[in-house]
Amino acid sequence: MEKTTDSPADNPDVRERLLAEALRLFTSRGYAATTVREIVEAAGVTKPVLYYYFGSKEGLYLEIMNGIGSLFDQRVDALRMTNGTVRERLLHLFSGMFDGARMNLGAVRLAYAIYFGPPQGAPFIDFHRFFDQVLAIVDSLVAEGMETGEIRPCDRHPLVWTLVGSYHTILEEQICRTPPRVDRDGLCAVINMILDGAAPRSAAVRAEGELI
Repeated sequence: MEKTTDSPADNPDVRERLLAEALRLFTSRGYAATTVREIVEAAGVTKPVLYYYFGSKEGLYLEIMNGIGSLFDQRVDALRMTNGTVRERLLHLFSGMFDGARMNLGAVRLAYAIYFGPPQGAPFIDFHRFFDQVLAIVDSLVAEGMETGEIRPCDRHPLVWTLVGSYHTILEEQICRTPPRVDRDGLCAVINMILDGAAPRSAAVRAEGELI
């Protein structure tokens, strides 16, 4: 749908208000059940204003989802510029994605509802792209850790799935439970524990005979 020639509302935050109300309604009522009329009434504007900014309900939805995609890509780009050990970079990756998801929890909750729920006629979003990219990044880092001796030689694929699966379990806790039982520090503790278990065994022995 082409944008109307009507001028948008003078309020400078009208665009963000439309996004916020659309997200709230999509999440609470479902994408298919939410109408343009409900969105504009909740935002306190008229239909032409919505059409001016987004063109349609589909345009609103795509703006919300593309915002999450852009944030994810920014986190991945930031990782590429991060130095440090494999452990430090894995912690940077997972905690960065976690922080981004927490700051945009409504949009993440909507994405989960669209992906795991019944079809709602929403425009296609390649949600697999995000998961596959995380798998590839973690797999590359784990392989690097084995090459440098930071991670002991093993079949790296179960380790990769353990790391990524743990992250997603803790993320789902943020989405599904209030208050969540695991926070950012808990996520880092889990990642550290997994990597401790994958670290090379030290040849040094304590006086008590315990490995350190």
